[in-house]
Amino acid sequence: MKPAKVVKYSAIILILIIMLLAAFAAAFVYLFPKETLKSIIVQTLGDSLNRPVTIGAIDYSIRGIQITDLYIYDTDKEKPYIAHSKDAAIRFQLVPLLQKQFIINYISLNDAIIHILYYTENKITTSNLEKLLKELLSKEKSTITTQIKLISLNNTTVILENPPQNLKPLEGKYSIDTHVELHDDILELKNLSINLPQNRGKISGDCFITITSNYKIQGDFTLRDCDLLWVYNWGKNLANILPYRVFSGTIDNLLITKSAVQGTVTGSCKLSNNAMLFLSNAFTNVNLNKKTVTVANAKGKIENSTFVLNQLLFAFSGEIQNIKVSDASINTKEIAPLLGKIDISDIAGELKGNFEYKDNSIDADVTLSNLSIGKKGSILSLQETNLLIKNNQFKKDGIQATVYSVPCVLSVATVDSSFEKFTVNIEADEVDLNKIISRQAQKPEQPEKTEKEIHIPYELSGKCIIQKLYKDNLVIEKINCNYTMSKNIIALPTFSAKVFGGDITGRSVITLSPENPQITLVAKFSNARLQNISSYFQEYENRLFGNISGQLQVTIVPKDPVIDRITGKVEVSVENGKLANTGLQNGLSIWLSDLKYKLSNLEFQKIYGNFNLSGPAITINSFIFNAPDIRLKLNGQYNRHEESDVAISLEFSSNFIQDLPNPALLQLAKYKKGRWYIIPFRAQGKDIFEGKNIKQVQ
Repeated sequence: MKPAKVVKYSAIILILIIMLLAAFAAAFVYLFPKETLKSIIVQTLGDSLNRPVTIGAIDYSIRGIQITDLYIYDTDKEKPYIAHSKDAAIRFQLVPLLQKQFIINYISLNDAIIHILYYTENKITTSNLEKLLKELLSKEKSTITTQIKLISLNNTTVILENPPQNLKPLEGKYSIDTHVELHDDILELKNLSINLPQNRGKISGDCFITITSNYKIQGDFTLRDCDLLWVYNWGKNLANILPYRVFSGTIDNLLITKSAVQGTVTGSCKLSNNAMLFLSNAFTNVNLNKKTVTVANAKGKIENSTFVLNQLLFAFSGEIQNIKVSDASINTKEIAPLLGKIDISDIAGELKGNFEYKDNSIDADVTLSNLSIGKKGSILSLQETNLLIKNNQFKKDGIQATVYSVPCVLSVATVDSSFEKFTVNIEADEVDLNKIISRQAQKPEQPEKTEKEIHIPYELSGKCIIQKLYKDNLVIEKINCNYTMSKNIIALPTFSAKVFGGDITGRSVITLSPENPQITLVAKFSNARLQNISSYFQEYENRLFGNISGQLQVTIVPKDPVIDRITGKVEVSVENGKLANTGLQNGLSIWLSDLKYKLSNLEFQKIYGNFNLSGPAITINSFIFNAPDIRLKLNGQYNRHEESDVAISLEFSSNFIQDLPNPALLQLAKYKKGRWYIIPFRAQGKDIFEGKNIKQVQ
């Protein structure tokens, strides 16, 4: 056929079709005027939905039947309407209409409002929309001929009111655009776009919703700037535990049921410290019944830190039950927000390797580098070390580290498989407490905080060896002690050291308590230089000499001034002692002035003392200075801050005074008892070491 004829016949056919459609439209308008059609639609929709329906007005358009102010009410018209649309369109099947059957298969709602209202019916909590959809999707054959297959929602507001407690976080107003296809008891939502309440973000994608008693939502979604804080309302204090704030990315194979939410997550998430976490292929499951969260096979990146999270299981309470990380190369500061309640603000460093925590057991093969604990490593720092942990057990010797700015060597090992008991041995050449204290003092002042009970979460034990320790002018050498630490107690079962030129051994218990800290000390010492000890007390300096030995049992409260917070007992003995500038010479009467030069400095073969300490008060039970020809005995109460009262008995033989002139000997005759002369003195006042306060008792 020639082209011209083809065009001619095509035009004729097109004209006939248009005339036929025009005739059909004219017939439709004639047979179904607006008011008649409005009545049919209201009746048909009402019967189909089994709900009251009202319409403001209808009109004809190429979209179908145009409806203004469509209202669909709940079964009880007193309740809020289920849906309202100012602009709706309905499409229907034309042939059944000629048989007086109005079969709707498409509804389009523009600028609609849908109310989802929850209530209890027959002791079962349901919603008006859920009840309606169940009736629409019922498989029972209906006498109603309406067959709605497609619903289009454009700029629709969904208001979710008073949901049950398990859905409470979903409450609010949603803006939705989508095409809904109805297939038996399944809704298929295409081109779904949801703006979340209160600017929480936007979700888009395609999904299926199964409307049964155990509903399911399945699909793939894209999330943009979704605020996650509202999700934490399903738990308690989750915002303080979980660091995730705003997420953008995709969730593939999302499945939502009453008991769980799961899917595969890829995207970026802003954390509580504003850092960005990048995740890929992270399978996530939120078990609403068990209140746990599982993350698996996730590749993560925060700033320069990367890791593969093979497995993570934690409870809504924040307790980590299982975690497995491989190919980690992380900076502790960068991953700190991911650790929830675990505070590592004073820990800095880098970690590389693999780590697993499961059933309270740790396996790890990691390398620690540039590790520091405390402000700028004030407590501990080390350059690099490797740890191999199997079933909570490991051993590592020869760790070069700095503890409180002191270079030392550490040996660390577990005691058993509980990962709660550790052996830590420390060796150091020199420790200068003056520098440590000075560094502490240089720290900027911080607002005072309420002191908390110090509690060591692990049991530590081991040995500490220090060659020299300095404090002011004090030098303690060859310190060797065993220790145990648990809760707020540090015990030293044995220790030894060289101090003041002598040896000291003993045991001690230290209680770390902000309200009542104390140190109990039981020790023996031998061959210490008395003159070295006396140099630390102004009143004794350059006055006592000899080699001192003894034992003590004291309790010390380590608060300033420490010397006034010591209680207990001390027993000492001194070999070849000397007492210089005794002060006794100043207390002699004028008649015994010839004896003064002999009493100024005294030497003794043996000195013995027994004292009770009670802070600044010292009870002198017995203080005896012995030599072949002279003895000095003291007892009484001495107080560093208040009045003291010490009785002194000076005793000497005839040999001691044989070089005195006869007049002096005559004056001494009244003090003679047997072969000894006994002269009583009394030291009283606030400073009994002043000669003027030592007086002869007449």
